[in-house]
Order: sequence, then structure tokens, then C-alpha cells
Amino acid sequence: MHPLAFRRPNQVREAVYRHLKDLLLSGRFAPGERLSEPLLAQELGVSRTPVREALMRLAEEGLVELVPGKGARVRAFSPEEVDEVYRVRALLEGEAAREAALRATPWELAELEGYLKAIDEAPKEDYPEQMRRDLEFHRALVRLSGNRTLYRLYEDLLATLVLARNTLPMLSQDEATRREHRAILKALAQRDPEGARRAVEAHVSRFRDLVAARLRKGGV
Repeated sequence: MHPLAFRRPNQVREAVYRHLKDLLLSGRFAPGERLSEPLLAQELGVSRTPVREALMRLAEEGLVELVPGKGARVRAFSPEEVDEVYRVRALLEGEAAREAALRATPWELAELEGYLKAIDEAPKEDYPEQMRRDLEFHRALVRLSGNRTLYRLYEDLLATLVLARNTLPMLSQDEATRREHRAILKALAQRDPEGARRAVEAHVSRFRDLVAARLRKGGV
């Protein structure tokens, strides 16, 4: 039996919720894919109740859709919703880069560069791992702003952002992405706040357009 089943009820509910959320954000499920309560409960070794409660919580967070008579499915985004999410990301991450350029130490920038090396070292066919490392680079960048409120807002946006990004999982290691990441790092190292903001906005805008274009072509 799955170890989740040996925990107390409250712990089981929280563990199931965290596990399902991690699965959603890892790219295991495709946008629009049906989520079967019985199958998930069997996989986790728990009753259907904590699974149902977890799916309801995830629906409240906008990651899952509850369809009357059909159960739950992974949320699929429209091109318009992707545009909204990425515009907010550009605002938050662009401002974070601007602030980071003013305060980040050489040691912090070296650590940030390490995240880029980790992306390149991820297995070529392991897209979820590439995306995870890509995300860690961007989270580290936002942390370098030193702005706790901004970081909290960014964290709130991340789940929706990652789920939308799962539509197009194969670009973390491509040459255009590498150039954009390097341009961000270069602007930070040069203490160029506006250059860092522009570099982030260019990077985010390209991904926004690519994801929206995939959706318009029926990529999910």
C-alpha cells in the first residue's frame, strides 16, 4: 500500500493535494486531460475522498476544471488567458530584474549562472526536468530583487504559468532561449537595470507568442 495511506487524515489530505499539484506542474498530465478519481486514489493508496478534496482545491486555484457529469480535467488555457498570464509575468519579472541589477552581488550572479548551466546539463529528452530547472533560474532571478512582496506575487502566479507553459515543453535548451537567458545575466552583471528589464520582457514575450500560437493551432 502507498505510504500516504499510513498518515493521519489531515496529513493524507494535504499529502494528496501536494502530490497531485506536483504532478500537474511537472508536465505529467496534458492540458485538457481527464483526471480519474478512482485511478488516482488507487495509485496513491487512499480513498477517493482526499483525492476529490484535492481536485476541488486545485480547481479553486485555477489548475483543474470540474466539468458537471464528466469529472475533473487539467485546465486548458485559451490564447487570451495565456496573453494575460504572460503579461503579468513580464511586469513582475521585469521589475524584479531591474531591482536585481541594482543590488545583486557577484556571488549571487555566479549562482544564477549556475542555474543556466544546469538547464543545459539536463537530459535532452527530459522536458519536465528542463522546465523545472528553467523555472528555478527564473525564481532565483526574482529572489535577487530582494523584494519579498514581488516574490510572493510571483510565486502565486507560478502554478498557472507553469501549467500554461506545459503546452510547449521543448524550448528550455534551444539556442534562442540560451541567448535570451544570457542577455538577462549580462545586463545584471553590467548593473543595467533597464537593460535587464528589457531582456526579461523580450524573453517572456517570445514565449507568450509561441504558447499562444500553439494553442491557436490546436496544440492541446
